[in-house]
Order: sequence, then C-alpha cells, then structure tokens
Amino acid sequence: MAIKTSIVMVFMVWLAGVHCHTYYLGSCPRVDPVNDFDMSKFLGRWYVIQKFSTASSCWTYDFVRNKTDDSLKIVQSRDHVALDTVGLDNNYRYTGTLDVPDLNRPGFMRVRFPMSLAGKADYVVFSTDYDNYAAIYSCQSILFGHRRSASILSRRPTLDQPYINKIRTKLDSFGVDPHDFSIIDHTDCKTLPSTSLLNVEVNQNTFSTGNVINVAKDVGKTVDFFAQFL
Repeated sequence: MAIKTSIVMVFMVWLAGVHCHTYYLGSCPRVDPVNDFDMSKFLGRWYVIQKFSTASSCWTYDFVRNKTDDSLKIVQSRDHVALDTVGLDNNYRYTGTLDVPDLNRPGFMRVRFPMSLAGKADYVVFSTDYDNYAAIYSCQSILFGHRRSASILSRRPTLDQPYINKIRTKLDSFGVDPHDFSIIDHTDCKTLPSTSLLNVEVNQNTFSTGNVINVAKDVGKTVDFFAQFL
C-alpha cells in the first residue's frame, strides 16, 4: 500500500489532468434514471465500451455492496494513457463511494471520489437490461458551469452495435451530445502483480495520515524506479 500511495503522489499531476469529462456553462442537463432500478442485479463487473473524452484503455467498473453496512462503492479500473504511450504496462484503480439520496429513485445516485475537490456528482443509471448493457451519466456543478461524463457499459469486453445506438439515441434525447464518446480498447489488457510500482490504487484511505508518512519513506524507491526509464 505504501508503494502504491507513493506512485499516486508522483503521478498526481498526470492523473488530475485526465478526468474524462467535458465542461459546459450553465446547469447540468436533467437525465432521468431507469424506472424500478435494482442495484442487486446491477452489481459486479462491467466493461466500458465507450466513455466521454478519454484516450485510456481497458476501462472496467465494479459495483460493490458492503455486506456489513450495505454501503455502495464503484471501482474504476483502467490503463493510463500517459504510461501506455511510453510502453509501460500499468493498472490504475480509482474507488468512489455511492449513495442514494431518494429511495424512490434508486437509479439516481451521488458519487464521491477521493481526488474530487468539487465534492459529489450526480450519478445516473439511465439505461440497462442488467445482463447485456448499461449506461451511466454523471454531472457535477462547478463555478459558472458544470462538467459531465457518460459511459456505455457491457457485461463483456464488446457490445453489439444496436445496443450502442440505442443508448446514444437515448442520451441525445436528454440534450446531452453523444459525439463526446470515445471508443475504449480492450485488447492486450493485463493485470499486474500487486507489488508492481505501476499498480496504482486510489481510495478513501489513500491520503490518510499513516499513508502519507509511508509515502515519505518510499519516495526514494519510486524515484530510483523511474530513473531507469529516463
């Protein structure tokens, strides 16, 4: 964990620059959630087929419910484009917490990620059949405007085009331009050992006092590792 945290600190500028959102003036467009959304059927692994404004590959979302307190989290995993560009295999996982503000609208959630300075964002499941496809829309109000993102998901690394067309058309009906979607590459996706310096994990515990102290101890190891590529 200490080594993973130190990597996060070294790459903070890079990671902060690729949030996969587009920015607009004004308030967030309203996107309605699916009716009678059932999170228990939605849990588990989803592959991201298309996502707003990203060049990263191997995106997956894992929706997890804590059996102890019934809390929800989302684990976003991907290969970071900055490291792919220089030929370094890598895994980057970013864990956020989900809550449901209105139990009568369970498909409308709020998400909070550790490095989001603007706080929580709307997180809406606006289309799914649970077994094949799903679609997520997120939007966050910021100064003078908002930033938005959307994802087309599949239970497999591929998705039939009619499903994709259906989701893009539905998103467009809410006034959200689907032309911001980027296609996600799922070829040559690798899982690195947990001890790898390029296996990066960011969650709610990443910036705890204990981890920050460990970061200071491990900075030398991190610098030595990257020096070999300079």
